[in-house]
Parts: sequence; structure tokens; C-alpha cells
Amino acid sequence: MIITDKFVFLHFPKTGGIFVTDVLKKLHARIKYKRLFINAPPCRELMTPNIKRIHGGDVLSQHGTYEQIPREHRNKTIISCIRNPFDRYVSTFEYRSWVRRHPDELEPIMAKLPNFPDLNFAQYVSFINEFDIKNRVHSDGLKLDVGTMTYAFIQFFFKDPGRIIANLNEAYLNSDAYQKDMAEVIFLRTEHLNQDLYQILLGFGYDQHDILFIIDEQKVNVTSRRKAEQDWQTYYNQDSYDLVKFKERFIFKLFPEYRNELDRFGDALMKKTRS
Repeated sequence: MIITDKFVFLHFPKTGGIFVTDVLKKLHARIKYKRLFINAPPCRELMTPNIKRIHGGDVLSQHGTYEQIPREHRNKTIISCIRNPFDRYVSTFEYRSWVRRHPDELEPIMAKLPNFPDLNFAQYVSFINEFDIKNRVHSDGLKLDVGTMTYAFIQFFFKDPGRIIANLNEAYLNSDAYQKDMAEVIFLRTEHLNQDLYQILLGFGYDQHDILFIIDEQKVNVTSRRKAEQDWQTYYNQDSYDLVKFKERFIFKLFPEYRNELDRFGDALMKKTRS
């Protein structure tokens, strides 16, 4: 996470967080140099233990959660990034960090998927929603069928994720009860991240001349396996579409703009399947 004097940035994986982190570091370094190190606004990256996974290891993580924000900074505005779940699944598939498994996980994986890690995308979507969640803290209390993005979202942004996960049910997902349980977070959209980041920093009072470079800043940590012109839609068949649509129904509820895109793609996919 990044902590400044005005806000805290939480890096939700595979949503553009490395871009935001790099931009914030670069911006504050420029301001510090410009002011000759006098009265420059503070900006520090806080690495935190990986409390989200059972087999998280001892390595510190840049993916800090709301629970891990130091108490003295929790009154600040919290910002993060969110991404179309369909696109995020493609990004995590191509990034391939999922092939690195703890030895304790391998035996049940290989028993069910002897060709692991040589999975196609449809196999990956099923795999990640079964085995990734099993390696997440509090998963032994989960009674509801939800997707890995929804589960991680609750771990990141809810005030008491263990209690929420243990009591999660369909009625809760369909209600507005989550509003009292979730931290107040301003989400930047990955799809137009440069502009969103520029606008929010402008609102925080940063000098326009200092942040203008963000508009044309290039993306970072983009996997070479995914061609720039290859849309996420090309990865999906009807089964993988239906699975993600169901598993991440809570994310689509929270971010209706993605629901609209989901419906458009679903209609197009159905027409393609029928033809």
C-alpha cells in the first residue's frame, strides 16, 4: 500500500496497482526535488505480511488490505482500483502466478488435473475458483459459492472479512447490508486508469503541472503473452462466461457498468453459439 498525507492507496492485484504505485512514487519524487526537499508531501510504500493466504509465505507483500492500514491512517481517504472481472480473469491467467503452488496443494490438484499447469483458459477458470479459494484464510467457514475475485475483494476491503465470509449467504449478496461492513473506498477503473488517477489527484489539490504527465504515462507489468490487440472476449466460451458471471455476481452488483458490459457480451456470445 501507499500512504500519503491525504490518502491511502490499496493495491488490489491485477487491476493496475503497479501503475498507480509507480506513478505516485515518481510524482512525489518530482515534488520533493522541485521543493528542494522542503515541505514536500510524504509518500511511503508500506509492505505488509500476506495475511490473505494460508500458504502466503513469509515474504512481505505490496498488496496490503484495509485491516492492515495503520490505525492512525484509517481516517484518510482510501483509494484502489477495480477491473472488469472478465478481463481480470484473462489477466491473471496470462500472468501465470497461479502455476506456483505450495507443495501441500499439489497432490489434490494433480489428482484432479494431471495435466496441471498446462491448462487452457476454460480449465483455468474452473481450477482457480476451486483451488485458489481453498488456499485463502477463512475459507473453511465459507458456505456460499462465490468466485475468487469476490472472495479476495471481501478480504481486501471489508472491515471484518472473517465474520463476513463465515456468514455469507445469497440474501446478503442481494441486499445493501454490505455497505455497513465495507470500508469507504474510491475505486479507479482500470479501463481508464490514467484519466481517473489524474482527476482524483487534481481533486486532492495536486498542482496540475505536476500531474499532467500521468495522462500519457505508459502501462507497466503488462504480460507479453497477451497480445495488445487481443480482447478478453476472445478467451471465453459459453461455459466459462456463465461460470464467471455466476461466481462474480457480487462484483457485478457493486459495479453496474460491468454488468452492462456483461449483458452485451452475453447476447453476442449467445448469437455466435447459435449461428
